Amino acid sequence: MRATGFDKPLYILPDLDQVLVMTVNPGFGHQHFLYSTLGKISRARQMIDCIKPECDLEVDGGIDSETARLCPEAGANVLVAGSSVFGTNKSVAEAMNRLRAEGE
Repeated sequence: MRATGFDKPLYILPDLDQVLVMTVNPGFGHQHFLYSTLGKISRARQMIDCIKPECDLEVDGGIDSETARLCPEAGANVLVAGSSVFGTNKSVAEAMNRLRAEGE
């Protein structure tokens, strides 16, 4: 699988409400966050802010207490968390609250 640079969807950005940056290799859960995607998140946020500031920037993959802090710092405003919420022995509400608290 080949990564897609953010310049590919740039020409359609004015028509988008949300941009998704995958922070793992798509296809299966329980993967580790790819820290190299933080630069892509920052570049995407800069372009979004210039072209369509109301557009959400979503990240999906490897979200845990550390990356839940790093991704918003890089510019993401929507986080998708799977394993850190559903793959624990805590209730979904407890896991979400813990993720929010640790990510701040």
